[in-house]
Parts: sequence; C-alpha cells; structure tokens
Amino acid sequence: MARAMLGISVYARSCDDVAIIGAGIAGTYAGWRLRKLNKQITVYEYSNRVGGRCYTMKFPDIPDINVELGAMRFTASSHKLLSDTIRELGLPVQKFVLGGGASADTTVHVRGTHLRYKDLGGTSTPYNLLPNEQKPVSQLKWEMFKNYTDVLTTTFPEDDQQFQIKDVDGLQMYKQSINSLYHKFLSSEAQSYIRDTSSFLDLGVSASAEVLTSPPSQEEDEVSTVTTGFGSIPEKLLETFLRASRKHDIRLNHHLKAIKKMRNGNYNLYFEPTITINGRTSSIKIKPLMKKCAKKVILAVNRLSLESLNWKGLHQPHIREYITKAVKDVSAGKFFLAYNSPWWRRSPVYSNYAISDTPLKQTYDFGTSKANPTKSLLLPMYNDGNIPYWNELIEREHGNINNSDAVFSVGKEIVKVTNKYLSAIYRLPLTDIPPPINGIISYWHNYPYGGAWQLWMPGYIWPEVERQMTKPSKKDDVFVAVNAFSSRSLSYDSNSALQVVELVMPYLGLKSKG
Repeated sequence: MARAMLGISVYARSCDDVAIIGAGIAGTYAGWRLRKLNKQITVYEYSNRVGGRCYTMKFPDIPDINVELGAMRFTASSHKLLSDTIRELGLPVQKFVLGGGASADTTVHVRGTHLRYKDLGGTSTPYNLLPNEQKPVSQLKWEMFKNYTDVLTTTFPEDDQQFQIKDVDGLQMYKQSINSLYHKFLSSEAQSYIRDTSSFLDLGVSASAEVLTSPPSQEEDEVSTVTTGFGSIPEKLLETFLRASRKHDIRLNHHLKAIKKMRNGNYNLYFEPTITINGRTSSIKIKPLMKKCAKKVILAVNRLSLESLNWKGLHQPHIREYITKAVKDVSAGKFFLAYNSPWWRRSPVYSNYAISDTPLKQTYDFGTSKANPTKSLLLPMYNDGNIPYWNELIEREHGNINNSDAVFSVGKEIVKVTNKYLSAIYRLPLTDIPPPINGIISYWHNYPYGGAWQLWMPGYIWPEVERQMTKPSKKDDVFVAVNAFSSRSLSYDSNSALQVVELVMPYLGLKSKG
C-alpha cells in the first residue's frame, strides 16, 4: 500500500544478477557475452525497438536493398571484434561496393566546379591555395604535422604520441582543437578546401583525433556489410541471449530514471514506462514508476542518457566533467529516396559517390533492385555539418520533433531542396529529376541518443577517461559500456561499442577479448 501511494510499482520477479540498460549493439552484445554464466539477466530498452543506432529498414518496392539509417559498413582488419562477432553469429556478409569513402573517381562538386577526387590539389582545384598547399588533402594534412610538429622526432611511446606530440609552439595535441591547429599553420583557403572536400569534419574536436604519424597510405581495406542489414546484428545477439537460458529476459518501453543502492548492496532501479507509436517514443507520465532489483548494472546507453540519469556515481565532480565536457554529441542525418529508375546515372559527371559543399555533403548511389528491376535507391544526403537546416525542414513537416524521434518521412520541401542540389551535383536539368516513390530520413539528435556519435574535446587523455568511466564508482557494481568514451576505435563505429563492453567483462567473471 505504501509503495502504491508513492507511485511505485514492484515487479514480482526476483533480483537480477545483472541488469543491462539499453538494447542497442552494446547492450545486446553484453547480454550475449554473459549468456553462458547461468545468471538471471534482464535487458531493459527505452523504446519498443532493438538495435539503437543499428537500424535497418526496406522499402516495399525495393525489398532486396537495405536502407541503413544508422551504421552500414565495416572492415575486417580495422573492426576485428565486430567482424569476428558477425561471423560467430553466422550472419552473412557481402562486399560493400560503395567502399569506405572517396576513391580516385569520386565526383567532387565544390564552388560550382566539378572535378574528380584524384584531381584535388591540382590546377583545377577552385581554391586560392598557397604554392605549398596545392596538393591532395591527405598529403596537405601530413605535411602540416611533419613541418609544424615534432612527430618525426618524438620519443613518446606509440600509444601516447597522438596526445603528447607538440607543435612548434610547444603545445601538445590533446590540449588544442583541430581548428586551433589549422588556424596556426594553414591559410583560410586551405581550411575551406579541407572542410568542403572531407566527408565529415568537426573542427572543434581534439587535435589528437587528426594526428598523422606517417605519410598517407594508398592501401585500402575491403569494406563489407551485413547482407541481412546492420540491424540484424543486435537482433541476432538478443535472440541468442534469450534462447540461452530461461533466466534471460528483455523488457521494452522501460526508461531508467534512477538507481539507488540498498543496504544489502543490491540496487533498486526505477523505470518510467514509455509508449511507442509509429516509431515515436514518449513517457507515460500518469503511470507510476516501476521498481526493479539488480545486483550489478551495465549502463549501455549514450552520453545524453547518462547525463540525465539520477545515480550518485555519475554526479561525482570528475565523472560529471567527463560526461558533460570530455566528449560532445555530434548530430548527423541521412536520407534515402527510392525511384522508378536510376535517373542520376545519366549524369555526365556520374560516380557512385559524390562529395559536395552543398547541404547534402555526401551522395551515394545505393543500387538498383534485382527483385524489381529498374527501381533504384539514392542516398542524397549524409551529413554532420548542416544539421540545424535539416532540423528546420523536418520540424516544418512534422512539428515539434524533440521527443525521442530519429526517423521521419520525407516531405515535399525536403525533396524540392534536394532536387535543386542534385541537379547541380549531377549536372542535370531539374526536369530530368522525377518524383521519388518513397523516402525516409534519419536524424540522430534527440534523446536518448543525443547524436549519431561523439567526439573528444581538447584537454583530455582518452584512455584515462575511458578507464574511469568504465567503473565510475569504486564502491559500486555499476558499469558504463558506451562507446562515447572509447579511446581506440572512437565512437563513430560499432566496433568500439563491443570494445567498451569487453572492458566490463572482467568485472563479471569473463576474460576480455580485446
């Protein structure tokens, strides 16, 4: 009766050995790794969807091409843990024909000029570069480090170099931003050249993220994708976890609000019920909080969720600083348009990938359906730089979107603006661009995600932050498994999510894989 008066309901199920918060790739991987321990484990998810930022859908008219609204590719060499896990799960893999970025023939459309990526830095580059800046972007960056830092003479161990390398003014890389470095050693035209022709770039991020210790390599790793879609990775992880034991469970539409430690050392978890309608998740304020017990807790949620969680371990001054200042959320979006035919391939400057200084930034030809010939898929925009503009367009179409939304239908205004820029990128008249037959946009900005990924800010040694964030409180068995604070693969790939889970495994009786 007293609990009911306080607005708290209590589950009948006994205390979990481990509670995992978040059913994205990190949370489902954590459950999968713990599946053979014969423990009572529950995964709790804010929405009604498993996968987090691994989110695959398909258009009805193009059933054989994955629409990847989040993660979409990996390399076996750079993302070994992810690759090994995909193989162990038995998921089919295929070549990602679009690769991992620009190739020699990639179309570049900047300042109203068309050229190929291989020609950047040459005489046709539409930037007023200084003589020593007239070179490909990767070479320009390398020569900046070679000429203006001690990268060639430093005696620091390899693992420390990206933080401790100093510029000619004696300032370490980790103490300054890329923006600061560029302003000191590059002309404003060179900075625009780099910014306009790079796939993604946030100049406020720590310069440690850009450090080059050797000349750029021409070698390219083969890029792969999951045939069944990136979303099938967390789905398969969860399925295997649930099948492994009757002690395993998942609870959808559970929003963790607070963690309180009990006198016996266990934890009370307080959940707010949510409801998901047409992909939009919101809290049910009129229902009481739900209380659940756990002996250990894994927080496999993003930085923004950690910031709002009521648990004293996250409110220690140094931990609070890491959460609010060491990394920042990067909002990003992309959208797909389906057409009856691949009209863009008639372009005189066609390539399957284009970079531009328009609000579209990156444009991918996602292929033609074999199941429904001629019907084709275009990814016109993949961008982390013009997000406020796209936010404005989405809000005008859908109203207030600041309530946990990540995916939206594409409205007329977005199509009209997109066509204007596609006409310029492909050098085709607007009359040659037909209306799309379907479309969807993903916008990673709102709670609980906060962003598509996170970037390190100046002033922090990443491994030190990662180590302290993994177990924020020495007195508590509450662990953070979020790639926002990853010091190795960084937070913009799924491999780093698995790596941070591995940092938690020794605390739960398993040997870390890496």
